[in-house]
Amino acid sequence: MVWLRRRQWLVVLPAVGFLLLAAQAMAQKSNTQVFTDPGRRFSVEYPRDWTWLMISASGEPMATFVQPKKEAAFVVERFRLKAALAGDLVTDVFAQIEADILKENQPQASDVVAKMVDEGGKRVIVIDYSRPVAGADLRERVRQFSYPVGQDLFRVTCMAVDAQFAKYEMTFATIASSLKSAGELPPPTAVIPKR
Repeated sequence: MVWLRRRQWLVVLPAVGFLLLAAQAMAQKSNTQVFTDPGRRFSVEYPRDWTWLMISASGEPMATFVQPKKEAAFVVERFRLKAALAGDLVTDVFAQIEADILKENQPQASDVVAKMVDEGGKRVIVIDYSRPVAGADLRERVRQFSYPVGQDLFRVTCMAVDAQFAKYEMTFATIASSLKSAGELPPPTAVIPKR
């Protein structure tokens, strides 16, 4: 009789754990919304209470997202490559090239560490670094995710003040992994005007 109760618990405990994880994932999903670039070049999921702004300079437009208390932010940029980059070319050499570009563009960046990771079948370059916060005596920690997709290179750059970075680290990972390129977007839905 005792072995039967133990066996029941061995079945019940994993089931309860699975249900709790599923509930947590659903709660996180309901707290997000999808941003699709007006040119339909990419989409990304972000926390529902964050605000966004499109910045269109002389190059490609980029989207900036900011946490309500301004504790964290991330930027999505898209660059057009001269030639398509096959997945097997996304290597440690490509990671070093991305790190060198970052150092050139941000000379005050320090502790730059770049690595190639395999994320759900996609090779991604992840670069961690630190930099001073403009106008303050603080440093922020930054994590850049570089996703080459065909002739497009997407960079999702996530940032928070050093003391707050750990609080947003999972949010940043979720945001970066939600990025979809133009070829991965569902077709636009037609809007039928009301009469």
